Amino acid sequence: MAEKFKTYFKKPLLRILVLLLFISSWSCQQDKKDSNDELSTMWSSFLSDLAARDKVAFKNASGNVIRCYDCLENTPTEREYISRLRDTDSLWYETIYQDLIYISVDSFIAKDYDIMFNKPFINLLRTNETIQLMDTIDDTITADILVTTTPPTLNFEGAQHSFTFIKTNAGWKFKEVATIP
Repeated sequence: MAEKFKTYFKKPLLRILVLLLFISSWSCQQDKKDSNDELSTMWSSFLSDLAARDKVAFKNASGNVIRCYDCLENTPTEREYISRLRDTDSLWYETIYQDLIYISVDSFIAKDYDIMFNKPFINLLRTNETIQLMDTIDDTITADILVTTTPPTLNFEGAQHSFTFIKTNAGWKFKEVATIP
């Protein structure tokens, strides 16, 4: 009787497990597709605002502070200041990466927006391949959009720009632009 009981439940149990695995796999794929759609929509809207030179929309789509190393050296005067800082301040690294690199959105718009988001650069962002990554750390959802802006060659590994967004109750907010390498 026990053998009959085991045989009877083996097949249905196996079928149920296979069905649960299928449903779980399908659900994960659906969540990933929904996340990709959400990120694609957000990125497309961000690029449209840049192409339209809509600084009000850019400000609304950004956090209060933008982390941007390139913004520290995008003019000759700024490059000279950072060079002098490295030569004269023993804590230059901390000064840069704990303080100077964080730029208020208003200062970014006034000093860096037009330099960074010029038409050729926006065109690269719109036409080049992107990689979308989403992560959750301590209940904070972040998205990184990576764009290859300089293709690799025999003599150079290439470069990407990384754009980081954070998900808030008000939607996605732009918080960082960085270069890799």
